[in-house]
Amino acid sequence: MKKRGEADSEGAWSGEKAASQGSQSGSGFCLSRSESHRASWPLRSVATAWFRARFTARDIYEITGEALARRGFQLLLADLDNTLVPYGVPLPDEKLKAWRDDLAAHGVTLFVLSNNRHEARPRIFSEALDAPYIGHAGKPKTHSFLKAMERMGVTKEQTAIVGDQVFTDVLGGNLAGISAILVEPIRLAGNPGRYLRYAAEVPFRLLSKKGERL
Repeated sequence: MKKRGEADSEGAWSGEKAASQGSQSGSGFCLSRSESHRASWPLRSVATAWFRARFTARDIYEITGEALARRGFQLLLADLDNTLVPYGVPLPDEKLKAWRDDLAAHGVTLFVLSNNRHEARPRIFSEALDAPYIGHAGKPKTHSFLKAMERMGVTKEQTAIVGDQVFTDVLGGNLAGISAILVEPIRLAGNPGRYLRYAAEVPFRLLSKKGERL
């Protein structure tokens, strides 16, 4: 017969062993805090990659036709409001037209891809710019990206998108498998929601700045 102390000791050991075995099998499996932290890193890295732009620029005028052509791009999708012009500007100016001509001179087509829901807004602007367009594009959903590439007869590798928003332009471009170029919004004033959205994007903007410059 075992003494009480021996029985208690063995019972405690047996209980710990059973608990340990139970935690490693079936529904009782669990990870330690450090193991769980390490396991979550790949998932977080993958998720973060969706919101990271491959390239950054201060504005569209830092993006040249030569730089795009050198990297094999033939189609540049472009957000309209706050990327090409500020909100409310109805028509392109001569500076923007000259930029479009520089792209064209290097074999790069400018294509307006706008989420604006008013049919007339992207249509009138793009016709004045003499550029193909898709309005009410539904970014970051990919259907408009794929439709634009199909219309212009180019591949994903030959296509880039430039925009001022992480959660529409950058995310949509990454989901569509094309290169994203993130620029600063031209003007935030006039809509408090734009400030809130920009604040939410700051971590991803900082991450994107570690990428290539055009």
